[in-house]
Amino acid sequence: MNNMSKPLDIFRKSNERPRSVLVLILTLTLVFSLAPHSRTNAEEDLATRKLSVALQGALDDYDSSCVWLDAERETVRTLIQTNGPVSAALIAAIRGYGGSVVRQFTSIDCVLADLRINKILRIAERSDVERMSADHLSQKSASHLEAATGADRVRTSVSGGLDGSGIGVAVLDSGIMASHSEFGILGNLLGLSRVTAKVDIASTNMNLAQYLVSLGIVPSVLDLLGLGNGDGYGHGSHVAGTAAGRSSSSGSSRGFNGIAYNANLIDVRVLNSRGIGQTSDVIAGIDWVIENRVSRNIKVMNLSLGAASTESYRTDPLCRAVRRAVAAGITVVAAGGNFGQTIDGLEQYGSITAPGNDPSVITVGAANTHQTDARGDDSVTYFSSRGPTRSKWVDSSNVTHYDNLLKPDLIAPGNRIVAAESRDSWLRTEYPQLHNTGSGNNAFMQLSGTSIASPTVAGAAALLLQKNPGLTPPLVKAILQYTAGQTTTSNIVQQGAGILNIDGAVQLAGALRTDISTAISRGTIRVGDNLLRSGATMPAPRSTIAGQTFNWGGYVFAGGSHILAGQELFRRYQAIYNPALVWVRDQLTINDVPVSSSTRLISAGVIAADVVTGSSSVFINGVALSNGIGGGQGITLSEGITLSEGVVLGDGITLSEGITLSEGISVAEGITLSEGITLSEGITLSESVNVGEP
Repeated sequence: MNNMSKPLDIFRKSNERPRSVLVLILTLTLVFSLAPHSRTNAEEDLATRKLSVALQGALDDYDSSCVWLDAERETVRTLIQTNGPVSAALIAAIRGYGGSVVRQFTSIDCVLADLRINKILRIAERSDVERMSADHLSQKSASHLEAATGADRVRTSVSGGLDGSGIGVAVLDSGIMASHSEFGILGNLLGLSRVTAKVDIASTNMNLAQYLVSLGIVPSVLDLLGLGNGDGYGHGSHVAGTAAGRSSSSGSSRGFNGIAYNANLIDVRVLNSRGIGQTSDVIAGIDWVIENRVSRNIKVMNLSLGAASTESYRTDPLCRAVRRAVAAGITVVAAGGNFGQTIDGLEQYGSITAPGNDPSVITVGAANTHQTDARGDDSVTYFSSRGPTRSKWVDSSNVTHYDNLLKPDLIAPGNRIVAAESRDSWLRTEYPQLHNTGSGNNAFMQLSGTSIASPTVAGAAALLLQKNPGLTPPLVKAILQYTAGQTTTSNIVQQGAGILNIDGAVQLAGALRTDISTAISRGTIRVGDNLLRSGATMPAPRSTIAGQTFNWGGYVFAGGSHILAGQELFRRYQAIYNPALVWVRDQLTINDVPVSSSTRLISAGVIAADVVTGSSSVFINGVALSNGIGGGQGITLSEGITLSEGVVLGDGITLSEGITLSEGISVAEGITLSEGITLSEGITLSESVNVGEP
């Protein structure tokens, strides 16, 4: 049962629209009423199609977080993506129309600008402008954790004592309290911290600060100057602790260790002291990570946040930015969102947030371990967002196409997880019941949500890369999916490929060559080439955690909507392990540039398992799918797959209107803007207060 109390009522939808919102609607209407009449209908249609769904949607259904409005100057803040590098001519045009350039990005061809309302279409009709999107809000969305995931088993000398040493994990969040004992070297006795670098982007966003003031939230002077607590909100420190905290002095008999407890943490602050940022802040943070990845050895980037996912991954600027990071060799892990249930308590499919809706990232849902280390009672939390993705694009004939990608990729413990508590943080002050134990630099709190499941997987990725530095981001994802265990009752758009199994993933990673990434970059490896290291064989496809032995799921998601299986996936090289390549149905790109349909993608011997799903489609139970593959179902490919032959697999997903997204369950734009964070036993910040999970 839900109680609709909202700690942060930013995304309110009601019949009582504030005056500023009415101004927004009326002003945005001027986009069309004041447009020059000399243009042809075709020209205006083309310009209008360049606007994102969110930007256009504001014309008839307000969303105060989609469009940043300066009512006095009648301007909106928008992300302008260009065809090629941003030109001086575009910059001049923006300024010539009375607008201003706020920020230019390096990971994507894009500029953030304040534009006058009545000049939006004039900019959109330019030939060098590809797309214009709203600057959405982005919000947060052996210990028990070690034992439940199998991380404790890879601490042994047999597995090389894996702890994440030498791997840089970038945390794009509300900051990290670097002085916390969780992040210290030798418990911070010498004042040394594993937070090896930090950049504060959120404090430079004066536009966001003004917005908070309009809501009656006055940022502190220290926060505005970037001199306050490194994590005044409290979310980022907990996320960092889950991924890489080491709590030898936590006061708990078991401790609250994170997954990769000796990894280096890179603090990229993109959310402010109330856990709020904008898409542009996150993209700027991604830019910084890409630029500093070599000097800081950043191999993993965690995004425990989410924004509206109504715009297709193809053109969404945040999705484009994370794809660029993946192509640069960074494993990107993102929270799937906390929108698995409607306010009426109904299960909600199609609720994955951005950038979790992008095919290149590892999108993580939340599992409930019921506080037991063993796997038998694990389940998907009610709040964890379900797939498939429902972001969309509109073609030149005004026909809407949904992405419908299989997501999440897997699930990980994300209910009642204990990790670092930031001193005097907003979360601790507003919700004292979250406090678990300790004080000061040694305090711990309990949180739940896909925001917490995501860093669990990010920590796992760091361990895999410590074990085998030659892994590419898509290979890390495939290994994590293939070795995942299955919850007993969940389908594949609830649990993805299953629940995280670090023990199995490390075994498989250790069997593979350590020069794969180098061979791909040099172009010396081909589809079908041997992927196993010299003398290695595929490990037995099962693991034992907390005394229970279980089989690996044995399947991965590929091509957006396809399911592949079989040991040949890892015995032989597959083109889908190239981090610059994205394959979704009949679309194939490398670095976002379309490539030939004759490109060979999958080697012979791989099992095409779409046929196992039958009429169940995305609702097939994970155990049933795994058992079907193990029982010989599926098609063993004799020639492999090229893009032109991909139709052999079928579409993979059949979505009938009214089945996956029935009336009242569709994703409303104003709901998915905040990834949210489930606090304690189900209190969801910026969404609702739920009873929670036991």
